Amino acid sequence: MPASTSKSIPAATRQRLLDAAARVFARKGLEGATTREIAREARVNEVTLFRHFKTKDNLLAQVVQRTFDRQEETLAAQCPPARPTSKSAAPDLRASLRRYAQRYHDLLKHNLPLLRTLIGEIHRHREHELRVFKGVFTPLKAELQATIKSAQADRQVRPGIVPLVAADVFGSMIFTEVFRRASPYRPKYLSSRYLKACVDIFARGIEN
Repeated sequence: MPASTSKSIPAATRQRLLDAAARVFARKGLEGATTREIAREARVNEVTLFRHFKTKDNLLAQVVQRTFDRQEETLAAQCPPARPTSKSAAPDLRASLRRYAQRYHDLLKHNLPLLRTLIGEIHRHREHELRVFKGVFTPLKAELQATIKSAQADRQVRPGIVPLVAADVFGSMIFTEVFRRASPYRPKYLSSRYLKACVDIFARGIEN
């Protein structure tokens, strides 16, 4: 668990420090970032940073926690689940897949600079590694598994499909798109076209 910060820290100051730390970590890397630069970016004295976070690692822990914890709840609040097409039917599979693809895509894209840094360097911070990789690969997965399982019960999906495996496959398709966009080999077509193709290809592979 990350070390707790001082209860006396003003919320605005804490927010500025966390925002600044996320930017500096993304820009300089976890090892290259210094508390002096983070404090300067946040427009506070370095002593203030240490008073409230004690160490750079504690600050990193708070950044990781803020980035990943409860993001599924936030996304669910922003976009409520699709409704069944009838009282007895499961929610429309393709509509649910489209919603999932867009929400996961937006989540990854929003946090991309920091995610790239964390994925590349987090092995040096084992105590945070599990939280980072869970945050990258599991958002919304439980919801997608439930959707696929419900669609199976409604005979929209073939009985032999394993919902957990299917959810991992679909999530990986979205993950690849977002990270490839940030590389020198970014595709010429729009993300919207890719997401549409993902839904179509994936759905054809699991539908009854």
